Amino acid sequence: MNPSEVRSLFPILEKRAYLFSGGIAPTTTRSLRALQQHIDYLTYDADDLYMHTLDDFVELRRLFAELIGAAEDEIAITDCTGTGANLAVEMVEPLPGSNVVFDESAYPSAAYPWMLPPRAHVERRFVKGRDGLIHLDDLSAAIDDRTIAVSISHVSQETGFRHDLAAVAKLAHQHGAVLLVDAMQSTGALRIDVHAQDVDFLATGAMKWLLGSAGVGFFYAAKRHLERMPPHAGGQGAVTDDRPWDLREFKPKEGAERFHVGMPNLIGLAGTKPGLEILLETGMDAVEAQVLDLSGYCIAGMRERSLNVLTPMQPEHRAGVVAATMEDASKLWEFLYQRGVDTFYHGSLFRVDPHVFNNREDIDRFLEGVDAYLAQR
Repeated sequence: MNPSEVRSLFPILEKRAYLFSGGIAPTTTRSLRALQQHIDYLTYDADDLYMHTLDDFVELRRLFAELIGAAEDEIAITDCTGTGANLAVEMVEPLPGSNVVFDESAYPSAAYPWMLPPRAHVERRFVKGRDGLIHLDDLSAAIDDRTIAVSISHVSQETGFRHDLAAVAKLAHQHGAVLLVDAMQSTGALRIDVHAQDVDFLATGAMKWLLGSAGVGFFYAAKRHLERMPPHAGGQGAVTDDRPWDLREFKPKEGAERFHVGMPNLIGLAGTKPGLEILLETGMDAVEAQVLDLSGYCIAGMRERSLNVLTPMQPEHRAGVVAATMEDASKLWEFLYQRGVDTFYHGSLFRVDPHVFNNREDIDRFLEGVDAYLAQR
Protein backbone atom coordinates (compact mmCIF):
# COMPACT_ATOMS: atom_id res chain seq x y z
CA MET A 1 0.00 0.00 0.00
CA ASN A 2 1.04 3.61 -0.48
CA PRO A 3 -0.02 6.56 1.71
CA SER A 4 -2.83 7.52 -0.66
CA GLU A 5 -4.28 4.01 -0.46
CA VAL A 6 -3.99 4.08 3.33
CA ARG A 7 -5.77 7.44 3.35
CA SER A 8 -8.75 5.99 1.50
CA LEU A 9 -9.41 3.68 4.48
CA PHE A 10 -10.23 6.55 6.89
CA PRO A 11 -13.80 7.90 6.60
CA ILE A 12 -13.01 10.86 8.86
CA LEU A 13 -10.73 12.33 6.18
CA GLU A 14 -13.63 12.84 3.80
CA LYS A 15 -14.57 15.94 5.81
CA ARG A 16 -11.82 16.66 8.33
CA ALA A 17 -8.05 17.08 8.49
CA TYR A 18 -7.29 14.70 11.34
CA LEU A 19 -3.91 15.62 12.85
CA PHE A 20 -3.95 14.01 16.29
CA SER A 21 -2.58 10.49 15.86
CA GLY A 22 -0.45 11.06 18.96
CA GLY A 23 -3.67 11.00 20.99
CA ILE A 24 -6.10 8.55 19.43
CA ALA A 25 -6.28 6.92 16.03
CA PRO A 26 -9.45 7.33 13.97
CA THR A 27 -11.08 4.08 12.87
CA THR A 28 -10.47 2.59 9.43
CA THR A 29 -13.07 0.85 7.33
CA ARG A 30 -11.13 -2.38 7.91
CA SER A 31 -11.39 -1.97 11.69
CA LEU A 32 -15.08 -1.16 11.43
CA ARG A 33 -15.68 -4.44 9.58
CA ALA A 34 -13.60 -6.40 12.10
CA LEU A 35 -15.43 -4.85 15.05
CA GLN A 36 -18.82 -5.52 13.49
CA GLN A 37 -17.85 -9.12 12.79
CA HIS A 38 -16.79 -9.54 16.42
CA ILE A 39 -20.10 -8.08 17.65
CA ASP A 40 -22.00 -10.38 15.30
CA TYR A 41 -20.17 -13.43 16.64
CA LEU A 42 -20.74 -12.32 20.22
CA THR A 43 -24.42 -11.72 19.50
CA TYR A 44 -25.28 -14.74 17.39
CA ASP A 45 -22.53 -17.35 17.87
CA ALA A 46 -20.75 -16.65 21.15
CA ASP A 47 -19.80 -20.30 21.71
CA ASP A 48 -17.86 -20.47 18.45
CA LEU A 49 -16.22 -17.13 19.28
CA TYR A 50 -15.12 -18.50 22.66
CA MET A 51 -13.53 -21.54 21.03
CA HIS A 52 -11.42 -19.23 18.86
CA THR A 53 -10.63 -16.53 21.41
CA LEU A 54 -6.87 -16.87 21.00
CA ASP A 55 -6.80 -16.55 17.21
CA ASP A 56 -6.43 -12.75 17.14
CA PHE A 57 -4.28 -12.90 20.27
CA VAL A 58 -1.70 -15.16 18.62
CA GLU A 59 -1.77 -13.25 15.34
CA LEU A 60 -1.41 -9.88 17.03
CA ARG A 61 1.72 -10.98 18.88
CA ARG A 62 3.20 -12.12 15.58
CA LEU A 63 2.31 -8.89 13.78
CA PHE A 64 3.70 -6.64 16.50
CA ALA A 65 6.89 -8.69 16.75
CA GLU A 66 7.41 -8.25 13.01
CA LEU A 67 6.71 -4.54 13.30
CA ILE A 68 9.48 -3.89 15.85
CA GLY A 69 12.02 -6.54 14.80
CA ALA A 70 11.42 -8.83 17.79
CA ALA A 71 10.80 -12.55 18.18
CA GLU A 72 7.19 -13.52 18.83
CA ASP A 73 8.04 -15.12 22.18
CA GLU A 74 9.46 -11.77 23.36
CA ILE A 75 6.03 -10.09 23.08
CA ALA A 76 3.26 -9.99 25.67
CA ILE A 77 -0.10 -8.35 25.11
CA THR A 78 -1.17 -6.00 27.90
CA ASP A 79 -3.94 -3.45 28.39
CA CYS A 80 -1.86 -0.27 28.12
CA THR A 81 1.64 1.20 28.03
CA GLY A 82 1.65 1.73 31.79
CA THR A 83 1.19 -1.98 32.46
CA GLY A 84 4.24 -2.77 30.35
CA ALA A 85 6.23 0.00 32.01
CA ASN A 86 5.43 -1.45 35.43
CA LEU A 87 6.37 -4.96 34.32
CA ALA A 88 9.75 -3.71 33.16
CA VAL A 89 10.41 -1.89 36.43
CA GLU A 90 9.37 -4.93 38.46
CA MET A 91 11.94 -7.02 36.60
CA VAL A 92 14.85 -4.75 37.60
CA GLU A 93 16.35 -5.56 40.98
CA PRO A 94 16.32 -2.39 43.18
CA LEU A 95 19.83 -2.72 44.59
CA PRO A 96 20.83 -0.67 47.67
CA GLY A 97 22.52 2.58 46.67
CA SER A 98 21.34 2.30 43.07
CA ASN A 99 19.87 4.94 40.78
CA VAL A 100 17.70 5.20 37.68
CA VAL A 101 18.13 7.89 35.01
CA PHE A 102 15.25 9.56 33.14
CA ASP A 103 14.98 12.34 30.62
CA GLU A 104 12.94 15.27 31.89
CA SER A 105 10.04 14.65 29.52
CA ALA A 106 9.58 10.97 30.37
CA TYR A 107 5.94 9.97 30.69
CA PRO A 108 4.65 9.59 34.30
CA SER A 109 4.22 5.81 33.97
CA ALA A 110 7.98 5.59 33.44
CA ALA A 111 8.76 7.36 36.72
CA TYR A 112 5.91 6.59 39.14
CA PRO A 113 6.62 2.83 39.50
CA TRP A 114 10.07 3.72 40.87
CA MET A 115 8.41 5.67 43.68
CA LEU A 116 6.55 2.64 45.04
CA PRO A 117 7.84 0.14 47.60
CA PRO A 118 10.24 -1.62 47.38
CA ARG A 119 11.92 0.88 45.00
CA ALA A 120 11.36 4.18 46.80
CA HIS A 121 14.98 4.11 47.98
CA VAL A 122 16.33 4.09 44.41
CA GLU A 123 17.74 7.52 43.53
CA ARG A 124 15.96 9.15 40.60
CA ARG A 125 18.05 11.34 38.29
CA PHE A 126 16.41 13.54 35.65
CA VAL A 127 18.35 14.86 32.66
CA LYS A 128 17.22 18.22 31.30
CA GLY A 129 17.17 19.17 27.66
CA ARG A 130 19.28 21.83 25.96
CA ASP A 131 18.40 23.54 22.67
CA GLY A 132 15.34 21.30 22.36
CA LEU A 133 17.43 18.11 22.61
CA ILE A 134 18.36 15.57 25.26
CA HIS A 135 22.09 15.36 24.61
CA LEU A 136 23.92 12.06 24.91
CA ASP A 137 26.71 13.78 26.82
CA ASP A 138 24.22 14.91 29.47
CA LEU A 139 22.76 11.41 29.74
CA SER A 140 26.26 9.97 29.99
CA ALA A 141 27.13 12.36 32.82
CA ALA A 142 24.10 11.15 34.81
CA ILE A 143 24.81 7.42 34.35
CA ASP A 144 27.35 5.66 36.55
CA ASP A 145 28.17 2.15 37.73
CA ARG A 146 25.32 2.29 40.28
CA THR A 147 22.74 3.01 37.58
CA ILE A 148 20.43 0.01 37.23
CA ALA A 149 18.14 1.43 34.54
CA VAL A 150 17.81 4.23 32.01
CA SER A 151 14.14 5.01 31.34
CA ILE A 152 13.16 7.18 28.38
CA SER A 153 10.26 8.08 26.16
CA HIS A 154 11.49 7.28 22.65
CA VAL A 155 9.57 10.31 21.38
CA SER A 156 8.53 12.99 23.85
CA GLN A 157 4.84 13.81 24.03
CA GLU A 158 5.81 17.31 25.22
CA THR A 159 8.45 18.37 22.70
CA GLY A 160 8.45 15.76 19.93
CA PHE A 161 12.15 15.05 20.50
CA ARG A 162 13.32 11.57 19.45
CA HIS A 163 16.10 9.62 21.19
CA ASP A 164 18.65 7.52 19.34
CA LEU A 165 17.75 4.18 20.94
CA ALA A 166 20.93 2.39 19.91
CA ALA A 167 23.13 5.16 21.31
CA VAL A 168 21.23 5.33 24.62
CA ALA A 169 21.28 1.53 24.93
CA LYS A 170 25.05 1.53 24.45
CA LEU A 171 25.45 4.13 27.21
CA ALA A 172 23.28 2.15 29.61
CA HIS A 173 24.92 -1.20 28.91
CA GLN A 174 28.43 0.20 29.36
CA HIS A 175 27.51 0.61 33.04
CA GLY A 176 25.54 -2.62 33.40
CA ALA A 177 22.17 -0.84 33.32
CA VAL A 178 19.13 -1.81 31.26
CA LEU A 179 17.20 0.41 28.85
CA LEU A 180 13.44 0.84 29.41
CA VAL A 181 11.60 2.48 26.52
CA ASP A 182 8.14 4.04 26.46
CA ALA A 183 7.39 3.84 22.73
CA MET A 184 3.82 5.13 22.77
CA GLN A 185 4.70 8.02 20.43
CA SER A 186 6.95 6.04 18.09
CA THR A 187 5.64 2.52 17.42
CA GLY A 188 3.63 2.76 14.22
CA ALA A 189 5.27 6.05 13.22
CA LEU A 190 8.94 5.04 13.02
CA ARG A 191 10.85 1.98 11.92
CA ILE A 192 12.07 0.25 15.10
CA ASP A 193 14.36 -2.76 15.37
CA VAL A 194 14.69 -3.66 19.04
CA HIS A 195 17.33 -6.30 18.36
CA ALA A 196 19.55 -4.06 16.24
CA GLN A 197 19.05 -1.18 18.70
CA ASP A 198 19.71 -3.50 21.67
CA VAL A 199 16.63 -2.44 23.67
CA ASP A 200 15.98 -4.37 26.90
CA PHE A 201 12.31 -3.52 27.51
CA LEU A 202 9.72 -1.63 25.46
CA ALA A 203 6.12 -0.77 26.29
CA THR A 204 3.48 0.79 24.11
CA GLY A 205 -0.25 0.97 23.43
CA ALA A 206 -2.32 0.38 20.32
CA MET A 207 -4.64 3.38 20.32
CA LYS A 208 -2.32 5.96 18.75
CA TRP A 209 0.16 5.46 15.90
CA LEU A 210 -0.55 1.70 15.73
CA LEU A 211 -4.06 2.52 14.45
CA GLY A 212 -5.66 0.25 17.04
CA SER A 213 -7.95 0.29 20.05
CA ALA A 214 -7.72 1.62 23.58
CA GLY A 215 -7.33 -1.14 26.15
CA VAL A 216 -4.68 -3.00 24.12
CA GLY A 217 -0.96 -2.66 24.79
CA PHE A 218 2.27 -4.46 23.98
CA PHE A 219 5.28 -5.31 26.11
CA TYR A 220 8.64 -6.41 24.72
CA ALA A 221 11.30 -8.04 26.86
CA ALA A 222 14.59 -9.19 25.32
CA LYS A 223 15.10 -12.95 25.60
CA ARG A 224 18.02 -12.47 27.97
CA HIS A 225 15.55 -11.22 30.59
CA LEU A 226 12.84 -13.83 30.14
CA GLU A 227 14.18 -16.49 32.47
CA ARG A 228 13.16 -14.41 35.47
CA MET A 229 10.01 -15.30 37.36
CA PRO A 230 7.18 -12.94 36.33
CA PRO A 231 6.02 -10.46 39.00
CA HIS A 232 2.36 -11.44 38.50
CA ALA A 233 0.55 -14.73 37.92
CA GLY A 234 -2.94 -15.46 36.65
CA GLY A 235 -4.73 -18.05 34.54
CA GLN A 236 -3.53 -21.24 32.96
CA GLY A 237 -2.49 -19.46 29.77
CA ALA A 238 0.78 -18.43 31.43
CA VAL A 239 1.85 -21.90 32.59
CA THR A 240 3.24 -24.89 30.74
CA ASP A 241 0.75 -27.07 28.92
CA ASP A 242 1.66 -30.17 30.92
CA ARG A 243 0.32 -28.62 34.17
CA PRO A 244 -2.43 -26.15 33.11
CA TRP A 245 -4.64 -26.59 36.19
CA ASP A 246 -2.07 -27.53 38.84
CA LEU A 247 -2.80 -25.35 41.88
CA ARG A 248 0.20 -26.67 43.81
CA GLU A 249 2.99 -25.67 41.45
CA PHE A 250 3.54 -22.62 39.24
CA LYS A 251 5.68 -23.48 36.23
CA PRO A 252 5.57 -20.50 33.83
CA LYS A 253 5.83 -20.87 30.09
CA GLU A 254 9.03 -19.92 28.36
CA GLY A 255 9.05 -16.49 26.78
CA ALA A 256 6.79 -13.51 27.29
CA GLU A 257 3.62 -15.59 27.55
CA ARG A 258 4.46 -15.94 31.25
CA PHE A 259 3.30 -12.33 31.69
CA HIS A 260 -0.28 -13.01 30.60
CA VAL A 261 -2.63 -13.14 33.56
CA GLY A 262 -6.07 -13.58 32.03
CA MET A 263 -8.44 -13.17 29.09
CA PRO A 264 -7.37 -10.32 26.81
CA ASN A 265 -9.57 -7.50 25.55
CA LEU A 266 -11.13 -9.47 22.68
CA ILE A 267 -12.98 -6.65 20.98
CA GLY A 268 -9.90 -4.48 21.34
CA LEU A 269 -7.78 -7.14 19.64
CA ALA A 270 -10.30 -7.32 16.80
CA GLY A 271 -10.12 -3.55 16.33
CA THR A 272 -6.32 -3.47 16.55
CA LYS A 273 -5.27 -6.21 14.14
CA PRO A 274 -6.28 -4.34 10.96
CA GLY A 275 -4.12 -1.36 11.98
CA LEU A 276 -0.98 -3.47 12.33
CA GLU A 277 -1.76 -5.16 9.02
CA ILE A 278 -2.08 -1.79 7.31
CA LEU A 279 1.26 -0.61 8.68
CA LEU A 280 3.04 -3.80 7.62
CA GLU A 281 1.44 -3.76 4.16
CA THR A 282 2.65 -0.19 3.74
CA GLY A 283 6.10 -0.91 5.19
CA MET A 284 7.55 0.99 8.11
CA ASP A 285 10.22 2.64 5.94
CA ALA A 286 7.46 4.21 3.85
CA VAL A 287 5.43 5.11 6.94
CA GLU A 288 8.40 6.81 8.57
CA ALA A 289 9.27 8.70 5.39
CA GLN A 290 5.72 10.07 5.15
CA VAL A 291 5.59 10.99 8.83
CA LEU A 292 8.94 12.79 8.72
CA ASP A 293 8.05 14.64 5.53
CA LEU A 294 4.78 15.90 7.00
CA SER A 295 6.18 16.81 10.42
CA GLY A 296 9.06 18.70 8.77
CA TYR A 297 6.66 20.51 6.43
CA CYS A 298 4.47 21.39 9.41
CA ILE A 299 7.38 22.69 11.50
CA ALA A 300 8.58 24.89 8.64
CA GLY A 301 5.09 26.35 8.18
CA MET A 302 4.64 27.02 11.89
CA ARG A 303 8.02 28.71 12.15
CA GLU A 304 7.17 30.92 9.19
CA ARG A 305 4.24 32.13 11.27
CA SER A 306 6.52 32.84 14.25
CA LEU A 307 5.01 30.13 16.44
CA ASN A 308 7.24 28.92 19.28
CA VAL A 309 7.93 25.41 17.98
CA LEU A 310 9.64 23.04 20.44
CA THR A 311 10.20 20.10 18.09
CA PRO A 312 13.65 19.85 16.48
CA MET A 313 13.82 20.36 12.73
CA GLN A 314 16.50 17.68 12.22
CA PRO A 315 14.74 14.51 10.96
CA GLU A 316 16.85 12.23 13.16
CA HIS A 317 15.60 14.04 16.26
CA ARG A 318 11.84 13.94 15.62
CA ALA A 319 8.96 11.73 14.55
CA GLY A 320 5.28 12.66 14.13
CA VAL A 321 4.69 14.80 17.21
CA VAL A 322 5.02 18.54 16.44
CA ALA A 323 4.78 20.64 19.60
CA ALA A 324 4.66 24.36 20.25
CA THR A 325 3.82 26.62 23.17
CA MET A 326 1.36 29.51 23.11
CA GLU A 327 -0.75 31.20 25.76
CA ASP A 328 -3.99 30.82 23.80
CA ALA A 329 -3.48 27.21 22.74
CA SER A 330 -7.03 26.27 23.78
CA LYS A 331 -8.55 29.04 21.66
CA LEU A 332 -6.54 28.00 18.62
CA TRP A 333 -7.60 24.38 19.12
CA GLU A 334 -11.28 25.40 19.30
CA PHE A 335 -10.96 27.67 16.24
CA LEU A 336 -9.37 24.89 14.19
CA TYR A 337 -11.79 22.24 15.40
CA GLN A 338 -14.73 24.32 14.21
CA ARG A 339 -13.02 24.53 10.80
CA GLY A 340 -12.66 20.75 10.55
CA VAL A 341 -9.02 20.47 11.67
CA ASP A 342 -8.24 18.19 14.61
CA THR A 343 -5.20 19.02 16.77
CA PHE A 344 -4.44 18.94 20.51
CA TYR A 345 -3.72 21.27 23.39
CA HIS A 346 -2.92 20.91 27.08
CA GLY A 347 -2.41 24.13 29.00
CA SER A 348 -0.03 26.18 26.87
CA LEU A 349 1.14 23.15 24.87
CA PHE A 350 -0.21 22.89 21.33
CA ARG A 351 0.36 19.84 19.15
CA VAL A 352 -0.06 18.66 15.57
CA ASP A 353 0.56 14.93 14.96
CA PRO A 354 0.46 13.88 11.27
CA HIS A 355 0.52 10.18 10.34
CA VAL A 356 0.96 8.14 7.16
CA PHE A 357 -2.68 8.69 6.14
CA ASN A 358 -2.24 12.46 6.11
CA ASN A 359 -0.89 14.54 3.24
CA ARG A 360 0.48 18.03 2.70
CA GLU A 361 -3.00 19.29 1.89
CA ASP A 362 -3.99 18.47 5.49
CA ILE A 363 -1.02 20.50 6.76
CA ASP A 364 -1.92 23.36 4.40
CA ARG A 365 -5.48 23.30 5.74
CA PHE A 366 -4.10 23.51 9.27
CA LEU A 367 -1.76 26.39 8.37
CA GLU A 368 -4.57 28.26 6.61
CA GLY A 369 -6.58 27.91 9.81
CA VAL A 370 -3.65 29.29 11.81
CA ASP A 371 -3.47 32.26 9.42
CA ALA A 372 -7.18 32.91 9.84
CA TYR A 373 -6.91 32.66 13.61
CA LEU A 374 -3.91 35.01 13.82
CA ALA A 375 -5.64 37.50 11.54
CA GLN A 376 -8.80 37.67 13.64
CA ARG A 377 -6.81 37.70 16.89
